[in-house]
Amino acid sequence: ASMKMLKLFFFLLLQASICLAATDAGTVPADSIYQVKSSWVDQTGKKIELASLSGKPVVISMIYLSCTFSCPTTVQHMKELQKLLPESLKHEVQFVLVSFDGEHDTPAVMRKYAEKHQLAFPQWRFITSKNEADVRELASLIDFKYKKIGDGDFEHSFGIIALDASGRVLGSTIGATMKEQDLVPLFKKN
Repeated sequence: ASMKMLKLFFFLLLQASICLAATDAGTVPADSIYQVKSSWVDQTGKKIELASLSGKPVVISMIYLSCTFSCPTTVQHMKELQKLLPESLKHEVQFVLVSFDGEHDTPAVMRKYAEKHQLAFPQWRFITSKNEADVRELASLIDFKYKKIGDGDFEHSFGIIALDASGRVLGSTIGATMKEQDLVPLFKKN
């Protein structure tokens, strides 16, 4: 009888863990970038996961802060997009800049860049990781390409990605003829 009870106990325990796993997996859609369990650090020095961005729509791009041409232009396009949002969304949408140069773009460097470009935390977040695999995984999910070419420089894609509050890609200006103003209606639908 005790063997039957033990088997029943383990069966019920297994069923409960399956239900809990299904419930947990149901909170983040399968096509969400928030499925990624990588570790990042923001400009305040706080360790975060991408899932901490959930709950609000996100405008995200990847840059490196010593870039002098396309990355500052990307930041300008993101600032323009922020201005183009309707009043009802202006303070709802989060703007996230992901540095793919985690070696040099420390929290202090990210804070200084944010101050210089008047990008106020918490609506504007800078994140980076020293783990190259984490950065590559995110880049792959948002179809962003980059490669180190020496002397601290990189060749890289150029563009902005719109995410819904669950971390699903709504649209992108990467590799497309889409402009930042084309992303505005995507936020209005969600």
